[in-house]
Amino acid sequence: MKPKKGQEIEIKIDSLVYGGSGIGAFEGFKVFIEGACVGDTVLARVFKVKSSYAEAKLLKVLNLSPLRVPPRCAHFLVCGGCKWQFLPYGEQIKIKEEQVRNAMTRTGGLDSDLVLPIIPCKEEFFYRNKLEFSFARGSNGQINLGFFPLGYHYEVTNLKECFLESPEAAEIIAAVREWANASGVSSFDAHDSTGLLKELTVRESKSTGERMIILTINGAVKREFTEKISRDFVGLFCEKWNVKSIYLHTVTQAKGNRTQEEYKLIFGEETISESLKLLSGAELKFSVLPDAFFQTNTRQAEVLYSKVVEMAGLSGAETVFDLYSGTGTIGLFCAGSSKKVVGIEINEDAVLSAKKNAMENHIGNIEFHLGAVEDVLTDLVDKPDVLIFDPPRAGLTEKIIETATRAGAEKIVYVSCNPTTLARDLKFFAEAGYETLAIQPVDMFPQTHHIECVGVMRKKLV
Repeated sequence: MKPKKGQEIEIKIDSLVYGGSGIGAFEGFKVFIEGACVGDTVLARVFKVKSSYAEAKLLKVLNLSPLRVPPRCAHFLVCGGCKWQFLPYGEQIKIKEEQVRNAMTRTGGLDSDLVLPIIPCKEEFFYRNKLEFSFARGSNGQINLGFFPLGYHYEVTNLKECFLESPEAAEIIAAVREWANASGVSSFDAHDSTGLLKELTVRESKSTGERMIILTINGAVKREFTEKISRDFVGLFCEKWNVKSIYLHTVTQAKGNRTQEEYKLIFGEETISESLKLLSGAELKFSVLPDAFFQTNTRQAEVLYSKVVEMAGLSGAETVFDLYSGTGTIGLFCAGSSKKVVGIEINEDAVLSAKKNAMENHIGNIEFHLGAVEDVLTDLVDKPDVLIFDPPRAGLTEKIIETATRAGAEKIVYVSCNPTTLARDLKFFAEAGYETLAIQPVDMFPQTHHIECVGVMRKKLV
């Protein structure tokens, strides 16, 4: 029997689904509830009813799950960044592995035994190398700096602590908040797009400890940001927190026009240095620009990329195509075990960074091509022995899968941050003649529902 919209129901949470919500049954009807823990009995109000499920807002936990532990952060369930802090880490990874198994069987039609045991993260906290914080005027007239509360787009909760990046990140936020209120500048108002200060980004290297600060401002009122304000802002970081680079990021948005962005270095060096260790023990060095993509969990990225190389089974004789190559990280990991690596990436800045990274690491058997995967792949003279995909969360289109399978690679390795779209795409590859050999879950984001997987396929024998 379906619950009615607005009805308050008592329900026991049976499991957590991908996305983080709890799910239980009300008189046999599935109900999803954000913020509930597996094992909880809760009171919730239904706000959406569909043909096969409903969604409800958590009102009260009537009986706490025996699995629950006290969350470490004061902002738990306010900012929404660490929804699973109420679970011991061991339980988190068990649930994530089970979610991957469910996705592979239900969506991909695969045997759950193909899913290998999950690789946990050694660092449960302080693992991120980048966080973005927002400015907004509070009800008391002061400028707040922190996160938008879960489900809000205009109000910002002042950050007191955060256990995702580093203890120093919270210190930096406190100093910048004090500066913002003392400087007299305005904060961005999302209601009418007025005001100056929009965001503050803190990037840090986990190998060198170097930090980069990026202040994002509204280009429509950039005149507020005078030389004096710039000097005062830079002065906050004088000989503190190992800040090597400070950028002013200007974003100009006008209705009907394309958004314009500009990064201007106002202090220090253009990049901060990061490194990743190869299986051999050698290190790859990377110069990180303010807008460059770099895996958010540096140390676990080493595990993920090493697993890609291992599952690809490279002997040194293969030509590897790294599709959606970004700044070249996966391709550079593969280069030492391959005859040649070819990267394809549509973002021009990423391609330039990839080429620079290859030069700085003295890797000569890799090349990068600018363009869409489905276009460049058909134009290349080289033929791949191994294809490696690391696509966006939405996964691959059927057209890209069709183009990729025509390339004739013996093996395909697929890195995914979404097990549901991975399962869907593995099914498409199966229809195109490739069988899945294994799926390796890797936990990159403790305290959250997010998970990465590496799937490996080979061409079926005729």
